Amino acid sequence: MTRSLRLPITNTFADGGYCVRAHIGAHQQTVHLILDTGSSTLVLGDIHYHVERDGDVRFTYYSQSIKYAAGSWHGPVVKTTVRLGIFGHSISLPQTYVAIAKESQETKESCFKKADGIMGLAYQPLNHAYRCTDKITCEMSEQAIFEKALAEPNESAIINLKTADYVATTLPSYFSELEQRQINADKFAFWLHRSSVYNVDGNCLRAALAHRKNHGLFVIGEPIFHRDLYAPPIRSVKVLHDKYYNVTLKAVKCGENEGIKAPALDKSDEARWCSNAIVDSGATVIGLPESLYNEVIEQIFSCVDNAKTLLEPFAAFSLEEQGIDLEKLDLAQWPELTFVLEGDEGEDVLLSLPPEAYWQEHAPTFNQASFKIFPLKHWPNQSILGLPLISQYYTIFDRGQGTNGVVSFARKVTLSDTVDALKHVFDKNS
Repeated sequence: MTRSLRLPITNTFADGGYCVRAHIGAHQQTVHLILDTGSSTLVLGDIHYHVERDGDVRFTYYSQSIKYAAGSWHGPVVKTTVRLGIFGHSISLPQTYVAIAKESQETKESCFKKADGIMGLAYQPLNHAYRCTDKITCEMSEQAIFEKALAEPNESAIINLKTADYVATTLPSYFSELEQRQINADKFAFWLHRSSVYNVDGNCLRAALAHRKNHGLFVIGEPIFHRDLYAPPIRSVKVLHDKYYNVTLKAVKCGENEGIKAPALDKSDEARWCSNAIVDSGATVIGLPESLYNEVIEQIFSCVDNAKTLLEPFAAFSLEEQGIDLEKLDLAQWPELTFVLEGDEGEDVLLSLPPEAYWQEHAPTFNQASFKIFPLKHWPNQSILGLPLISQYYTIFDRGQGTNGVVSFARKVTLSDTVDALKHVFDKNS
């Protein structure tokens, strides 16, 4: 019988990105891993993994080198135990491939933020790796390869991986282990509140960690069975390619204005980028191609008198979240945005993005507000639909439906909905 795991997650370790807690190795070391639908690798920073304490570790002849939009790393791959979940609702995955990452020194900020690593949720073909050839395996043990990979400077190691001593391949993900334990890894969902950390007075990380708005749920297995988390209807968007969760964005509407047509990919970009939009849980913003962004912003300017002044700090994407004084912002003046995507059967699927989603209050600090829509300059005509949109719905990623899968959206059921329903029952019976 198929099982489901319902895992608590928090956004406080990755500047708004959501992390799941896992336990690694025989010593059950606690780590927080960013959940990223834009990659497939399970990776830990080398400073967060103590191989000498891990009685379950098995060294391998594999290494990996991954580059993200911000940051990169290389490192050897081990096999060890990965435990997900909390007591009474957990699963242990023995001999799972885990990359141990040494990050590039070229960027000041870690690609893991304050988290310990990344748990990729994308398709297996993205889990690229390199294996030593027989020439190397005859000369060095797996453990020697592990130690050498972490001792080398990042750039030297990456160059070495591209020599004749290594062969490119892909590794099975931990999803394969999940399926052997009757958990359908092709289906998972997010139930979230926000796309930025909600900061409390004093900007204390511990206080932010305790705030309910900084927590959510990650459901893997059969998200559709968790009826307390959502309400119908469920609207499904067609996934066009198994590289990422590639979808088709048809248009963006600003309030009651006519929809703005989303640009198609250039022919020269189709082979690499596949479609004009992706749904990405690893992105804490909505990224729009520059031409589409400019048209959307012009329509916002026509709706909000002081929008041009308020949006000046957000004219270009920055890895460091920006903010304005919260008292300057009146969300009642700002329009709702609607994203029109191609549905599973070719129909239009309309997804709403209210002002309180594309503006995040008390971010990046207490009594500030952060705008979460950015232009993607020097980028193909591909929109990135990240956490601002995902957090508005019970968002289900289902790779098993149709040719390449679907991403489905249902109305979230929140605690206030539950309270209201209970009040209704009591009022009716009183």
